[in-house]
Amino acid sequence: MKVQETVGVADARREYTPMADIEEIGRNYEYDMAKFVRYSSTLEINSDASALSACLASVSHALEKGLAMEEPRPGFGLSKLPLTIACIRELEARGITNAITEGARGCLRDYVLFHDKHGFELPAEWETELRTFAREPGSAHWQGGSTTLTRAEIESATDFDYDRFIQTRYSARHFTGEDVAPEAIKKAVGRALKTPRVCNRETRRVHVAYGTELRNRLLTFHHGNRGFGHRLGAVLIITSDLRGFDMVGERNQPWIDGGLFAMSLAYALHADRLGTCMMNWSEDYKHDQLLREHFDLPEHEVIVTFLGVGHLPEMLEVAASPRPSVNEILTELQERA
Repeated sequence: MKVQETVGVADARREYTPMADIEEIGRNYEYDMAKFVRYSSTLEINSDASALSACLASVSHALEKGLAMEEPRPGFGLSKLPLTIACIRELEARGITNAITEGARGCLRDYVLFHDKHGFELPAEWETELRTFAREPGSAHWQGGSTTLTRAEIESATDFDYDRFIQTRYSARHFTGEDVAPEAIKKAVGRALKTPRVCNRETRRVHVAYGTELRNRLLTFHHGNRGFGHRLGAVLIITSDLRGFDMVGERNQPWIDGGLFAMSLAYALHADRLGTCMMNWSEDYKHDQLLREHFDLPEHEVIVTFLGVGHLPEMLEVAASPRPSVNEILTELQERA
């Protein structure tokens, strides 16, 4: 049941909350939809190499998952073989060899090895091509398929006080003003790449601004850095590449994958004792276009968030931001009667 607010609260909320009419809301959704339709492969297949690489990552990941099952069955993933091989051939013909083509080659090699190891027959219509493909130069060296991990390795790697680690990560707004070295950003981005993403497609991108003049110019387009932005040591823009998506059900996936990545990136920077502040990009389409007029951000990428990074002083104040109890967040799912 909807409870009527008192007049004072309602008026105060209207003053605090930016209001929009239905036409303005529609224009913003249309802006997002136009980008998704233009660059994804939902309506028409995007022949761009990035879109083709994403397709290869997705289809070869289906084979990877099969190899990683507790009891893989012989001949699994038969329908994925033609497209996997075709994508590799097409990308290599375009002169593109990357982690995705190499991983897919390694996956097909392991697919053949799995069948031979267990005495299973390869799909007859693909046996000759698969064996020829697996013997091609380079295929023997690429990592792909599945890899073995022990519980002991996991236990050793997680033998630290995680509660203390996460409880000391806050959005910081006190910084020394010292520049953050590019090597520190590269290290953190490399760690954050372990973040899960849909069907192994690599759509996460990071654009970084170094140097005081450039950072300050960039931050004039962001509304949430007043009082501390000028003391940051680097400013990151996390984006997601729309060319990597191909289903209407993935219309919100760019922000999901990008959001997961941004949080991993913040934790990676925290692990290196750098302060971070998530600075959301909750802007309308006009402001998004304005930023792109002044900075070289590809149109096929959507902005997920800004992330401020900086060196921390010896002592700092942070927002307490009390969290709710677990019971307010966690519920056990029930079927409807």
